[in-house]
Amino acid sequence: MTTGARWLTDRPAERFDLDGVTLRRSRADDVDELVAAVNQSLDHLRPWMPWAQQPATPQSIGAFLWQADVTWRDGREFHFAVRDQRGSESDALIGFCGLHDRVGVGALEIGYWVRADCTGRGVATTAAAALTRSALALGGVTRVEIRCDEANVRSAAIPAKLGFRLDRVVVRSPEAPGETDRQLVWMMDSDGVNDPAGGTRHQPAGRAR
Repeated sequence: MTTGARWLTDRPAERFDLDGVTLRRSRADDVDELVAAVNQSLDHLRPWMPWAQQPATPQSIGAFLWQADVTWRDGREFHFAVRDQRGSESDALIGFCGLHDRVGVGALEIGYWVRADCTGRGVATTAAAALTRSALALGGVTRVEIRCDEANVRSAAIPAKLGFRLDRVVVRSPEAPGETDRQLVWMMDSDGVNDPAGGTRHQPAGRAR
């Protein structure tokens, strides 16, 4: 893990208007909506997210959003609120995603989650595709990773759909109740990656549904 992202020379855009959703840089006034979205989705998130073991509070989420602003300015993490542009709740916060400087120099890791009642619509896939394109366009970034537990089948389907290759399996201690000791590490490099089965070369995917 690096500190301060001294190798990172650029920043991503602060807003992405996509197919049915908008990604917008997180900010302090997201707090109430984010508390509600997390607490509405605790049963959905708790098996896979170490931070979702207790209900969110304005204090805990406020601290998270404050830290997200610091790490954006430092160039270490880039958090985005995912907002619905298609459903009945116009511009409602329905998830969060981000790029994280925690997998070594030249690489960023994508993280994502979607509110429980909005899963199955391709929201996380759309967000991850946009973050992949954005990350690989940044100066100094040569690869993007998505990591998830082997048992988290729904999450693992997203990098596979976007043309990431399964680079390796890391054995480590589980951090959330639903996890095994096997973490899948999916990777996309700046030139695209070859299909593990020997197929054609993929480029970062466009808008996914």
